[in-house]
Amino acid sequence: MILSEMLEYCNEYLDNSSALIDGDPDTLWSDESIVRHLNQAMRVLCRRAWVIREYGTLPAGVIVLRTGVSLYPVHASVLRVVDSTPSTLSSPLGRTDDIILRSDTPYDDYDAFEVGEAAALAATETGAPRAIASDAGTRMVRVYPTPTATENGVQMALKIVRLPITWLTVENLDAEPETPRDYDMDLCTYAMGKSLMRPNIDTQLKVDGREMLSEFNDVVREARRDRQRFELGSSRWAFSSSTAILDR
Repeated sequence: MILSEMLEYCNEYLDNSSALIDGDPDTLWSDESIVRHLNQAMRVLCRRAWVIREYGTLPAGVIVLRTGVSLYPVHASVLRVVDSTPSTLSSPLGRTDDIILRSDTPYDDYDAFEVGEAAALAATETGAPRAIASDAGTRMVRVYPTPTATENGVQMALKIVRLPITWLTVENLDAEPETPRDYDMDLCTYAMGKSLMRPNIDTQLKVDGREMLSEFNDVVREARRDRQRFELGSSRWAFSSSTAILDR
C-alpha cells in the first residue's frame, strides 16, 4: 500500500470526516498525526522483530576504511551488525568482542591490569582486516588490525539489521513503508489504535484502541517468530569435548 491508500483506510475506519455546510473541516485526526503513528509502528516493528535485514546496501550497509583508523561509526538506523566482508575478500571477517581485539591475551584468563599491560607492551599491529567487533561503542565497529595505506578506500559490506531510513511524510503520498508489504495493514491498525487513545476520545472507543494495539503487538511477536524460523539452520549432534571420547 502507498501512503495515500493507508491514510484513506485509516480515515474511513475512524470515520474521520463529516460534511459541513460551512466552517473548518470536522476532523479529529489530521493526516500528519496518523502518519506519525504509522512511522512509530514501523519503528516498533523493526526494533522488536528485525524485519529489515540487508547486506552491503548504501547508505547504512557500507563503511570505507581509512589509513590508521580502526573505529568507524555506523549509520544511525543500524540496530545490529551481523558480519562484514571487505571488497578484497569473498568471505566475511570473524566477529568477536571488542576487548579481545584490543588485547593480545585471552581476557578471561587475566585481570584488567594484566590485559592492559600486555596491550601496552605489544607492538601495534596493522594490515589487511581480519576481524571486527560491533561493541566498540554506541553504533561503532572496530576493524582489526588497523588499516594501512594499502587498505585505504577498501569498502566493507555490512550485514545489518536496521530501522527505516526514509520515513513517511504527507509531502509524498506515493511513498511505501520500508517494512515488508505483509505488514502494511498492521501498521494501520497501530495508527488507528493510537489515534483512539487520545484524551478527548470516548471511553468505549479507547477500549477499541487498546484492543487494536494488542492486536498489533501479537503481529509483532509473530513477525519475530517468522524471522527466527526463516533463519533457523540445520544442525547435527556431535561429540563436543575430549571427555566424550572413550579410551579403547
